[in-house]
Amino acid sequence: MIKILISYNMHNGKERDCQEYLANKLAPGLARMGFQFSDIWFSMWGQTPQILGGGLVDDMTQARQIFLSNDWEELVDGIEPLAYDLKVRAFRNEDA
Repeated sequence: MIKILISYNMHNGKERDCQEYLANKLAPGLARMGFQFSDIWFSMWGQTPQILGGGLVDDMTQARQIFLSNDWEELVDGIEPLAYDLKVRAFRNEDA
């Protein structure tokens, strides 16, 4: 199994729109592609991304199919006006 972490910061004044995009577009869009968030954290302070979400995929092939797809690019295009420093990282999940 591969753990996927998605992180980003929200533009000031766009927090509500960004949260709505996550709930109504980003998470459902990723679910249709085979990725579901298992955890989402909101940081209130500190030098960390404001939003950090994670979930599992079966292998790197599936991760590449999802995060190199045109559908993913469309989701990113939708969040770009609302957020910055979007990062996707993949790690081997030794616990699975």
